Amino acid sequence: MALSLTAKQETIFEMFSGKNQYIIPPYQRAYSWTETQCIELFEDLKRAFLENKTEGYFLGNIVIAKSMEDKNILEVIDGQQRLTTLTLFMKVLLHSDEDSDDLKNAITIPGGRRNDVKKQRLITNVFIEKDANFLEEALLLNLNDGICKTTKKDNQFKKNLCYLFQEVESFKKDNDLQRFIDFFLYDVSLLPIQTEDSTPEKAREKALKIFETINNRGLSLSDSDIFKARLYSMALNNLKHEDFTQRWKDLDDECQNIKYSINEIFRFYTQVIRAKQNIKTSEIGLREFFTQKEKSPFNTMKYDEILNDLFKIVEVISFIQEVITSPKKYKELTKWFQVIDLYTNQYAINTLTVYLFSNGLKSNQKLLDFSKNLIIYLYYQGSTAKIKFTIFDLMTKIITKKENEFEYYPNKIKDDDFKYFGMLKKGFALLNLYIDSKQDAIYPYYFNKIINARDIKQLNSTWDGKDYSEYVDTLGNLLILDSSIKDVRIKAKASLLKASKIKDIKELSTQLPNWSYSNYLERENVLQNRLIRFFEK
Repeated sequence: MALSLTAKQETIFEMFSGKNQYIIPPYQRAYSWTETQCIELFEDLKRAFLENKTEGYFLGNIVIAKSMEDKNILEVIDGQQRLTTLTLFMKVLLHSDEDSDDLKNAITIPGGRRNDVKKQRLITNVFIEKDANFLEEALLLNLNDGICKTTKKDNQFKKNLCYLFQEVESFKKDNDLQRFIDFFLYDVSLLPIQTEDSTPEKAREKALKIFETINNRGLSLSDSDIFKARLYSMALNNLKHEDFTQRWKDLDDECQNIKYSINEIFRFYTQVIRAKQNIKTSEIGLREFFTQKEKSPFNTMKYDEILNDLFKIVEVISFIQEVITSPKKYKELTKWFQVIDLYTNQYAINTLTVYLFSNGLKSNQKLLDFSKNLIIYLYYQGSTAKIKFTIFDLMTKIITKKENEFEYYPNKIKDDDFKYFGMLKKGFALLNLYIDSKQDAIYPYYFNKIINARDIKQLNSTWDGKDYSEYVDTLGNLLILDSSIKDVRIKAKASLLKASKIKDIKELSTQLPNWSYSNYLERENVLQNRLIRFFEK
């Protein structure tokens, strides 16, 4: 596909005149500029006007697509935030210069004849928010100080419109606003990069390619926007763009429900694709993986297959969250999922996600066994440096149903394996609690310590000369509780722990009033031996 395009610098007047109508397509992000971006825009324009008006001012480039079927319809591929804010700004300027036909026509396309219906020059079809209604309402507002008393509940269009209104009202007290308006219309410019083809679909496909290229060279844009544009283009090729629009909105809603971004869902999806393709090498950037690699799903799958997989990933994450927070329903499985969730990087949840994606959301003995084996492997290895060379092998075995061939257990456990846990200390503490088969899963759970730094002065003489740093983060000092206890000294802590439903904690509460160093050593030894038995084959 030849990327034929035109790029000619145009003033605001040239861009917002004639019959050109700008359409922001459904797959674009919702309008998101805040007062901060509006401040930057207006300050730049004022500075250019006051200090260097003879040279004008350049606002940057936008990417648009035009078809031969309707040359007046320009689809905005990149630049919608600026075009929308400029439209709001011109609405404000028109309030102070109602005789300016150029401003009127910049906001509304006049009819060719007396009875022709006027058209809004900038239209947004963004489907994730109510942008179309908000923009139309903003452009119909009768601006005044009363209208422009905004609240947090007001939409971003009205907030920005009212901010610009107040700034212009202040600016015109000391400046010739009509001269500024002339400067803005005739000396401020943009560079529209425009593709053109016989149909909107073909023109859009070219523009999307340019859009990707520009943004891969450093302009700010989220990965999910690039992927959304690519999927939308794939849907158009199959005449399924309306289906895509609704499904992407549903995907976005479901991601919000589980408090994950679409970018994060694509990261999980990366692991599934890598495992399916038997890729065991180091990971690369998300955008590079999906847009530049030959085996990218965008090159090997249909758009609806990709979307189905993304929804499946969301379902998996939702299931993991449910298991972690529902001990009464999932019982033993909740224990292992909670410990997996506490692992200090994404490898644990990534691997569990690949397993559930491949085997389905079945709470059965097979899933229990896998979860326990995964904990044994990850927690014994301990560090990212060790597991990153083998974890991808495990993922590929999961996809090919050969995970039982993976060596989860350590060959030989050393005496000092469970003395220093670093960032894994919380995970090991929870694991130690749950190794006891009689201990039910709990949620929520809380981390605490028997001895905190402020308790040292209250300790008995058996602790004299003992280095706090040597025992503070050891198993013998760490606690998992079923209630939150904050800022409580060790002697007062004993009475509070008696109400705990955790067997170990109830027993511990009777010892705390006279907690000695030998008590600590005994507890440390018991818990270490418990871990050793768990990790042994």
